[in-house]
Amino acid sequence: MKMMIRTFIALELPKPLKSELGSVVNRYSKTTPPYVNWVKPENLHLTLLFIGDVQPQEIRIIDEVLAKQLEGFPSFIFRPEGLEFFPSLQPHLLWLKLSSENEDIFKLNRRLLKELSACGIEADKKAMKLHITLARLKSSLNPALEREIMSRKIKHEPLYFDCLCLFKSQLFPEGPQYTVLNRYNLIHSRRINAG
Repeated sequence: MKMMIRTFIALELPKPLKSELGSVVNRYSKTTPPYVNWVKPENLHLTLLFIGDVQPQEIRIIDEVLAKQLEGFPSFIFRPEGLEFFPSLQPHLLWLKLSSENEDIFKLNRRLLKELSACGIEADKKAMKLHITLARLKSSLNPALEREIMSRKIKHEPLYFDCLCLFKSQLFPEGPQYTVLNRYNLIHSRRINAG
């Protein structure tokens, strides 16, 4: 039997944001308890759609769906809104919340779900939340440390997210390893409104 490939579709982060979030991870990963699993800075991404395990031959089908849906697709513009723990009671995630000026990312998520389903590939149907995961928690942090992390200022200006990738995810004891299977560049057809 062929090995299944664990896959997801995600946006790469703009370099300034990746660097900024990487410094948050590097700062706090040294001081938080071992039950906090920090995402390696090189693995930070914005998940558009988690697909899960697929047959190797289905990768080509996913690629064709993406290439067709993303042809001439404009880049996304998101504004960082700050770090937050989720859910607020007994949080198990620390993420950077983002906001968008329109619904394009959510519409693309639903369209890809529909197109992949029509090809016999069932992806995660959970409603998309616009965020970048920085850490996973198995238990709550000290409230003072939580407040310190949440007060960490993240630059607030809008940013272009212009590269979408199909990733392979391999799980190892030391953490997941992500490999880009294909890259899709989005076009800069919109001007950032800094207001």
